[in-house]
Amino acid sequence: MKGCLGVFGVLVGLVVLAVGYVLLGFYNIHVRYRLTVEVQDGDQIKTGSSVIDASYTIEPDYISWSGPDTYVRIEGYAPTVDLGEKGLLFLTFADSRTGLAPAERRKLVFCLFTDIGCLPFVAYDKPGTTVVNRPFSERKAELTELLRQGGPRDVPFVLLPKMAQFQDANDPNKLVPVPPDDLTASFGPGVRLKRVILQLTDDPVTPRPQTWPQWLTESGQTYVGILSGVTK
Repeated sequence: MKGCLGVFGVLVGLVVLAVGYVLLGFYNIHVRYRLTVEVQDGDQIKTGSSVIDASYTIEPDYISWSGPDTYVRIEGYAPTVDLGEKGLLFLTFADSRTGLAPAERRKLVFCLFTDIGCLPFVAYDKPGTTVVNRPFSERKAELTELLRQGGPRDVPFVLLPKMAQFQDANDPNKLVPVPPDDLTASFGPGVRLKRVILQLTDDPVTPRPQTWPQWLTESGQTYVGILSGVTK
């Protein structure tokens, strides 16, 4: 009887070790960066800045049945520029609708993550998940190389996520896209996008901007994934 229990205990131990070994292969690599939007408003420069945490999934290559996914978990809030009576400009977490064809986009950036997940790779001119079914070990290598970068970098406007404004500041249902190369059409003469700057950082994630209207703060769940990332 004792012999059977001993064998059973060994088997259980081996199973626990095997499960633990597999689970240790699943983790996330975090890339935290500050995203700053600069807007020329007449003779003034107005800015909005937000520290965002992007979390990229890593799995063991030997257990990736369907190949690496392109989902990126975002924590934080959309950088917001307060243009006073002209309204708020948001750099959202939604993929761009500028009409840039996928083939044209791939010529500019080798990255298949969402737009907001690709931004660090874009800014530092590094490849990121260029092939859907590539091993996770290659993703880890790409992220490790990315995290070695430093200093501020400008992000090309054509590769930005969607920019938007509330057409009516009192109506949460009228969030409309804004073309980054033509802010004048939405905000009036003298308003143009000057720069969007990205820099890796260890700073804490920026809280919700105080310039957001109260109704947006209360109904923020409506915009999870667009203006607000997940929170811990």
